[in-house]
Amino acid sequence: MVVLAFTGILACPTISNAQIKQRIGIFDSRSVAIAYGNSKFFKSPYPEISAGTKAAREKNDKEIAIIEYQAKLHQAILHDQGFGKGSVNTITDLYKDRITAIARAKNLAAIVSKWEVVYNNPDIELVDITDKIVAFFELSDKIKEGLKEVPDHEPVKDTFFIND
Repeated sequence: MVVLAFTGILACPTISNAQIKQRIGIFDSRSVAIAYGNSKFFKSPYPEISAGTKAAREKNDKEIAIIEYQAKLHQAILHDQGFGKGSVNTITDLYKDRITAIARAKNLAAIVSKWEVVYNNPDIELVDITDKIVAFFELSDKIKEGLKEVPDHEPVKDTFFIND
């Protein structure tokens, strides 16, 4: 009986890992940053920064330089996320459960920003899930239309130096 079972296993066609194409989910981090920043879920740090600046000025405190530096740095990070290739992990971390559900539904082995893919083997299928992540943010039609243009533009280099 054991010999018969073993023979049956050998006779079955086997699928090796090389024959199964791995699927990796990718997303455009710029679209995610812009969508999040224009959603009701975005918590602007600027009221807190303004309050801190005002309090420091009233006390004539040397801490004002630190607060102003933090405000500029925060703006530079937002520029890098929205126009460059900056990480949006602070955003995606808020939605890990939902992103995991997308990975399972789409049979994805991993999900990464498309800007983080330095190389991919031809046996790996890249699956763009930007629209699935952006859908979390319940956007207005105007913002949805604007996001359609993002892929038409290359990321801006040196976004940290945009001065506004």
